[in-house]
Amino acid sequence: MSLVVRGAIKDYDWGIIDGLARWSDGATGSPQAELWYGVHPGGPSPLVDSQGHTTDDDLARHFDVESIPLLVKLLAAAKPLSVQVHPNRSLAAHGYAAQQTGEESRRIYSDPFEKTELLVALQDFEAFAGWRNQTESIAFLSAIEALNPGLDLSEAKNELTHGNFKAALPLLIQANTSTIIRTLAQAAESIGLEHAQVVAYEIVIKEYANDAGALITPLLAYLALSKGEAVFLPAGVPHSYIRGIGVEVMTSSDNVVRLGLTSKPVFVDHALMAINDDLQPQVMRTHIGDLIWPVNAPFVVRLLESGTERMPTGAYRIALAIEGKSSIVFEDAEIMIQPGRAAVMSAHDPDADVEAHGLVAVIQSTILTQA
Repeated sequence: MSLVVRGAIKDYDWGIIDGLARWSDGATGSPQAELWYGVHPGGPSPLVDSQGHTTDDDLARHFDVESIPLLVKLLAAAKPLSVQVHPNRSLAAHGYAAQQTGEESRRIYSDPFEKTELLVALQDFEAFAGWRNQTESIAFLSAIEALNPGLDLSEAKNELTHGNFKAALPLLIQANTSTIIRTLAQAAESIGLEHAQVVAYEIVIKEYANDAGALITPLLAYLALSKGEAVFLPAGVPHSYIRGIGVEVMTSSDNVVRLGLTSKPVFVDHALMAINDDLQPQVMRTHIGDLIWPVNAPFVVRLLESGTERMPTGAYRIALAIEGKSSIVFEDAEIMIQPGRAAVMSAHDPDADVEAHGLVAVIQSTILTQA
């Protein structure tokens, strides 16, 4: 039978002050960045009893990652949360094993699993994701040069001319100084980028004027999502969420290799190994109620505001209440979930119907389990 859980809170410095209060234990006066729903050891979800009280038990004591192959998060970003890339299965497994044997002394990988992720916006959401148009990227770097006499980015621009975006990244990181970074917004405006992009670079300047990774952002495409729209990021796609609130669905991994815009450790060498130049984000201009099923994603998602959604047995399922209360109806039982609570069902739990009485995220793994 289904278990009900609450999210495990993460108070990273990029979070919105009390940004997740409506889905957690309330206001703390501090940044609230993420709520985790899953079995990942970095934040297994606490169980909630039939009276709605949080217990000392957690989901990881009942299921492993094979039974719960997805990690779901509520995310609230007040500022960019690092330029990052997620490793594919091979790199994650090799890198994690090297750490376990001592071959690699740095702690780069959190687990041996690939991380692919989808973000669905719950309000207006901004991100840098994938590569910017080649011509625009070169023009952006030229504008930065014009604002910084003596700065020579010709080598990086030459790499871009040949389509070698990944090769340009370390060249830009080496060139970075706070003086150069402070011209990003002006450079964006000078080449005619929309006002929202100029504002995004003003945020980067305000928060990360001394961060060596800030000059990477002109190579990344700007993305604006409205409520209900989504972006799918396969492993290997560089990105940085700028600000907003959304639901994230991902494989059960916390592997994040960072290039910059962060107070956390940066591993440029491994980030470059993780980048796959052949992949781009999948942007889906979906609406509330639409089925979101990215190409090659191991899950499907629907934000349901009213009506019923069937969740058949045979694969992992989770229903996360976002607004109002919703019901999970089995043949012989019914569970109510309130905002911030989720009902989780293993592949062996019976068929269930989600009856939405407010916004609920209905998430189903597409990896079937043999009975």
